[in-house]
Amino acid sequence: MQTDRADDECWRAALRLLDGGSCEWAASRLALCRAAAPARRAPGDAWRERVVRVVERVSAGLVVVCWCDATACRYGDQVWKADIAKRRGRCALSDAPIAAGDAIYRPRPGRPRPVNAAAMMLACEVERVSPG
Repeated sequence: MQTDRADDECWRAALRLLDGGSCEWAASRLALCRAAAPARRAPGDAWRERVVRVVERVSAGLVVVCWCDATACRYGDQVWKADIAKRRGRCALSDAPIAAGDAIYRPRPGRPRPVNAAAMMLACEVERVSPG
């Protein structure tokens, strides 16, 4: 596979640098690796980097969510409350568009303010995946 070969070349270039090898040779190898590497996702695709799971329904308007985002935060048992969206956004569960006025769930405010405080989940998506 092309990416396996590119990864192998990158590894060899890194080892050569660590071993006191030629910086010019390593730089040329790394440039080839970057050219062969798949394009990175744009920041707008960051939703794909996190795992969001509704763990438990506490009441009609509260759910417990497990939120894992390697680039920002991890909450194993974060409480989210039902609300109405005040602005447009994307559903953290499905990436579906959210319009102002949609029924949503959002992290319950607290101190310190949760890193994912601006996140939203469509209420219909929460109902679809809620346990029990």
